[in-house]
This record gives sequence, structure tokens and C-alpha cells, in this order.
Amino acid sequence: MRNLSTLTKLAAAAALWLASLHGMAKSHAQAQAQTQANAPTKTYADIAEAAIPGVVNIRTTSYRKAHDPQMDIYEYFLGGKVPQMSSHSIGSGLIVDAQGHILTNNHVIDGAASIDVLFANNREKVRARVIGRDPKTDLALLQVSPKSAQTALTLGDSDALRIGDQVLAIGNPLGFSHTVTSGIISAKSRVIGAGPYDNFLQTDATIHPGNSGGPLLDMRGQVIGINTAVSSEGQGIGFAIPSNMARQVIKDLLKFGKVRRPFLGVVGKNLMSGEDLDGHDERDSSASKTGGVYGFLITNLVVDGPAAKAGLRLGDLVVGCDQDKITDLNHMQRLLGQKAPSERLRLKVFRRGRGFLHVAVNLQETPSADRLPAERDLF
Repeated sequence: MRNLSTLTKLAAAAALWLASLHGMAKSHAQAQAQTQANAPTKTYADIAEAAIPGVVNIRTTSYRKAHDPQMDIYEYFLGGKVPQMSSHSIGSGLIVDAQGHILTNNHVIDGAASIDVLFANNREKVRARVIGRDPKTDLALLQVSPKSAQTALTLGDSDALRIGDQVLAIGNPLGFSHTVTSGIISAKSRVIGAGPYDNFLQTDATIHPGNSGGPLLDMRGQVIGINTAVSSEGQGIGFAIPSNMARQVIKDLLKFGKVRRPFLGVVGKNLMSGEDLDGHDERDSSASKTGGVYGFLITNLVVDGPAAKAGLRLGDLVVGCDQDKITDLNHMQRLLGQKAPSERLRLKVFRRGRGFLHVAVNLQETPSADRLPAERDLF
């Protein structure tokens, strides 16, 4: 009996000791949670201070032949060597790595004879060279050899954005160096008629000419968009290329000097379209994703293209790709942009007289433009 009593006391003491440890751990966790709750959140100033060194101003110089009739005298006396007129343009860019690669818009450097980059931290100006360009997404990758170390910005996940999230835009609007403006994400997946891969973020952060190519930042200081365009019809409507699209473009430009896109070889027509409204996305895309009319019709096929070889026909209605429901042409092109040219996809189509069919298509790399017909909706 004495031994049993001793064991009972020891068990009770052990229980008390464990309870005290549990209480201490709980108190520590509560203290940590309270500390985190009391910690100050990141302000616009914190984000701007960290990001500005990773944003550059871009100045380009281009030359053109003068068309002034009064200059004809030069052609007579100088053997046709008419003096060229120079012009300048401004834009923005963001540093993406420690090797001096800079991402900007293609339209910022298009036709430029020289490209100068101005850094924020030491006002250093250096000449940049073009690594690659992608007019379809309006992105270009430059490289410089700065004399001092530069700050690279981190690309975030644009798919994780929600409408109403706060954002900052940094750039060189109207030549005012490294200007910071704030706003929110007003909409996602905007189609504005800029090209086949329209998938813009809309923001009310103030954007002006010169902001093009600059970053749109979330509240963690990560780049979630590249500022590209503004609406000419109203204030507070700007558009940015999503960072997830830019990430893939950067990868291809670094590796190949161009973007290698998969080719399906079809010309399509939307069943529901906002094309009659100057390219604006006026339809309710959410409704088409859940039911009703959706997809696109195949109106033409490239001879010996992947789609023709797979057995697709004129008049087929494409309604699905792999596990995704296809809402329209832009949706299909965005999904294709996530594929490699060597991949295979499985299309779901509706064919008159046959019903729904599944067709496996082996993609190939998009041929050069001189080997393709000039069709607006060819992909």
C-alpha cells in the first residue's frame, strides 16, 4: 500500500508539471500573437522606400528622315544624304535580377537607336542593349552593366490578387523621376483590344505617359503588374500586364531571345464578343463561365497545321481545353500561352451531327509571320 501511495503522488506531481509546461507554452504563444498584432503594418512609405532603387527611368533616341520639302536642297548638294531628325521618348522599367536585366514595355523602346537607363540610387546613367522583345504582350528585356550594385524587385503572384487590393505604381510620368502613386485593383482580366493576349489588371492608381514599363506593387512590395496603358476616355483607369504573364516572357527572352509560343493553326470567331464596342470587354465573363453561350467557332484552318492534322473541322465549336471551359478566343490564347510548343492538349468541341467530341492536338512552335496568312484571330 505504501508503494502504491508513492506512485500516486509521483503521478500527480508529473501531471502538475506537464500542466505548468502547457500553460507556459500557451502564454508564450499568446504573447507572440499579441506582439504580432501590435507590430506596425507596412505603409506606402515603407514599400516605396524599398522599391524605388529597383525602378529605372528610360530615355530613348530615335532618328527619322526629314520630310520637309525645304530639305530637298540637301539631297541635291549632299548626294541624297538628307540630315536626320532626332526625337526622344521616356519610359520606365524595373530591375529583375542581379545581372542587370531590366523589364519594360516594348513600345517604350520600339524603333530606338539608343536606350539610356537612369538609376535612382546614384543617378548613374548607362547605355542598355536589347536582349529580346515581344510585341504581342508589349514587353521587352534590356540589359545594362551598371558600375555599382543595383536592387532587383521580386515578381509576385498576380493570380492571387483580389479586386480592391491596394497597389502602388512607380515610374517616370511626364519626366517626373520616380513618382509614386497609389490606388486599388479595380478589375482583372480586362480585354482592351491591345492584342491577342489581352489580360490586363485595371487600376485607379494614377498613370501617365512615362509610367509605361514601371512596376505595379502590392502591399508586400512585390511586383504584380507592369504598367502599360491608360484609358483616353476617363481619369483613373490604367492597365497593367500581370506579373505571371511577364514571368514566362522573361524566361523565354533570357533563354531564346524571343517568346516561343505554341501554335494551334486555327482562325476563330467568338460566339459572345465585345468587338463591336471598340474592343472593350462589355460582356459578363463570369456568366459565360458558369453557363449559357460560350466558346468559339473555328472559321478557318491552316493547311498542315496542328489542328487540321488532328482532325478539327470548319464550324467546330471549341468549348473546352484539358480541364478548362473555354469562354472565348482570348481565354483560349491565354491558356495556349501557358503551354510549351512541344505539348499536347485535349480540346472539347461540338460538331453538328456528331455532338461533343474530344480531340488530341500536338502543338508546334508558331511559324514566322511571313509563313502565315494575315489573319487577326489566327493562333
